[in-house]
Amino acid sequence: MAGKKTGSGEESDARKVKQRGARRDLDALRERRMQAAEMFAAGRRQIDVAVELEVSQQTASRWYRQWTEGGSEALEGAGRAGRRP
Repeated sequence: MAGKKTGSGEESDARKVKQRGARRDLDALRERRMQAAEMFAAGRRQIDVAVELEVSQQTASRWYRQWTEGGSEALEGAGRAGRRP
């Protein structure tokens, strides 16, 4: 059992680092939603948006509903994620 860590806690520390390392690129996510808004405005179907932007059909449907209710502004997002520091 050469690869197994026992009792030292090293394995759980590595897992914590891996989880913390994943950060969302909020600007890229916003840009993708804005692309969807432009596509909806041009008359594109939800399935076309989902395929082209590589998102699920559920996400495209949610974006479409937000776009119809509030326009492009509804898709802009909060601008930050999580608690304030």
